[in-house]
Amino acid sequence: MAKCPKCGKELTILNFRAECPKCGVNIPNYDWENRLEQDADVAEKSFARLHYKTANFKSATVGSKLRIARLICTFLPLIALVLPLAKVSINMPYMEKNTSVSFLSVVLKVFGDTSVIGNLMDMTKGEVMAPVASAALITLFGMILAVVFGVLNFFVLLIAAFNLHWRFNVILNALAVVCFAVSWYYMRQLFILNAAGGIPAFSGTMSFAYFLGIALFLLNMILNIIVGLGLKKQKKEQPTIDEAAAKEIEELHKYGYGYKKDKKED
Repeated sequence: MAKCPKCGKELTILNFRAECPKCGVNIPNYDWENRLEQDADVAEKSFARLHYKTANFKSATVGSKLRIARLICTFLPLIALVLPLAKVSINMPYMEKNTSVSFLSVVLKVFGDTSVIGNLMDMTKGEVMAPVASAALITLFGMILAVVFGVLNFFVLLIAAFNLHWRFNVILNALAVVCFAVSWYYMRQLFILNAAGGIPAFSGTMSFAYFLGIALFLLNMILNIIVGLGLKKQKKEQPTIDEAAAKEIEELHKYGYGYKKDKKED
């Protein structure tokens, strides 16, 4: 709740007049020079802190060749999301189809038709198709989570760069590797189980894209660890945000900039 700057009386929403109902002072004009100086101090500190964070962002993303490589490699694992993971063949009366399956196509299919997961969950309750449906369901969840972690990794890298953070990127890459590996294993099991006693008209073969995705996420994880150790050392050696802000404001006043300096000269 707002208070009168002179007498400290609490003001409610009904006190819409410019004058304080207790002491009668004109609130907008009361001690305006001192209040303007306080606002100027807050603005200077805010801009100085912003400069510190943007300098961190620039250093963490493009501060060296290795850090530029880390930024570029953040995109590379996403290539595996559009590459064919497996070739699937369907041979049925009046229907013969050969198609490629990718992470992206599966995720778009699932979100485009939410009944896919529901149908697979219902199939897991049966005796004959339960192993095949369970393998397909785990494969789907592995694909979806791999896409989520891969996309999050890029945005987290940008956000974390403002404070020279890096550990969460290592965790996201590790989780993406696990999801890729789990999805590969259960897709392989899906084809094996189906060939043994599933749907005879359905068959498939694995592709190299799984291994490419795992390798790229591992590379990204290693780069994040190497760069992260450098960021950790940099953060330890450089001044804190408050120290850097105070120094920047001092330099501004030293060379005649800032509200306080102008006021003294007047």
